[in-house]
Amino acid sequence: MKEETRQLKIKAEQAKILYKRGEISYNEAIDSIKPYIDKVNIKSKELAKKYNQRPRLVKINSFMR
Repeated sequence: MKEETRQLKIKAEQAKILYKRGEISYNEAIDSIKPYIDKVNIKSKELAKKYNQRPRLVKINSFMR
């Protein structure tokens, strides 16, 4: 995992925890998580195309669980 992706993942996980504690709103959490989800989905599409498969896309709601 690249350093940029790792930093986005850490930020997304922190936002998820803060949202579950009630310290930030849902929209604030989405703003922090969206860049990581976008990066993961792009990589998923690349791998799916390489191996002739369907991409397994991550949704924000599934990440928040």
